[in-house]
Amino acid sequence: MINRTPYSKSTTASRKNPSSASFNWAHLALLLGFAFLPGCAKKTACTVADPAPVACSPDKLFALRKSDKNSLTVTAMAYTASSVGKGRKALPRAANGEVLTPDISAIAVSPDLIEQHGLSLDKTVRISGLEGEFKVMDLMSPRHSKSIDIYFGNDNAGARQWGKRTLVLSWE
Repeated sequence: MINRTPYSKSTTASRKNPSSASFNWAHLALLLGFAFLPGCAKKTACTVADPAPVACSPDKLFALRKSDKNSLTVTAMAYTASSVGKGRKALPRAANGEVLTPDISAIAVSPDLIEQHGLSLDKTVRISGLEGEFKVMDLMSPRHSKSIDIYFGNDNAGARQWGKRTLVLSWE
């Protein structure tokens, strides 16, 4: 009978235990590596459009995060529903016409941010040091420049405690 395998067995080589021949350390290391990637262990599948962490998708594994197109250091103050409503019992409205409810994440911006820096009403922005995104819903007085007001709903004490701070505002 002719041996048709591309390799020939050496008669002097020692035989391995059949149970240990099926175990491969490289495969185990590879499986453990994927199991402990951040954000992937709980996901069933990662897609390109998925806003999952960069480590989740093989296409995004070595990709750099996209930097924000626009960011600006601004003075941040706070305002509440009582400062907008001026004593009225109805809920206040923002410059874009929407009702300012206490749970909404809204900001007012100074006019120069709209005219010179490309912000607009209804644009979504991020504020360094604060969680989530905020929607530009109102305009400040023209006497302010490079300033934002963060809406605190009905929390007058929280707005007073916030005071005046310098933060970085970023948007796309």
